[in-house]
Amino acid sequence: MARAMAIPETHVARARILVVDDDEKTRTALARWLGNDYDVVTARDGVEGLEIATTHLPAPDLILADVWMPRLDGVEMVSRMKNNPSLHRVPVIFLTGQTSASSVIAGIHAGARAYLTKPIDLDVLDRKVRSALASHDPGSRERGAPS
Repeated sequence: MARAMAIPETHVARARILVVDDDEKTRTALARWLGNDYDVVTARDGVEGLEIATTHLPAPDLILADVWMPRLDGVEMVSRMKNNPSLHRVPVIFLTGQTSASSVIAGIHAGARAYLTKPIDLDVLDRKVRSALASHDPGSRERGAPS
């Protein structure tokens, strides 16, 4: 009688999203909403966001960031990340209350993939997140394997 071989189960890692926002309510709401489908890490400002993105493994597959934050704003944080070889391809979506053309242009020049204004339309955010992650291809790595 032939014995069936056990096929090892492969665990595909969920995409990791770094949410950087100085507003605790926004951070918490986004973490809860995204947490059903993604691994979410949060930071209170650009300094903390930059530290998490550069020192915690695995690196984020997507960054959602506010533009105006204390200590280090989102535009400068993203500019610094884009100069880091391990982070320069990570897509960024800015979430902000700033709607001026100069703010939008600064965000896009810094390397943002999208610029959404608050209050955030969750359907639009969902589409932007899925699109950004599909282009970054985070699902191709296995849990525990190096990125």
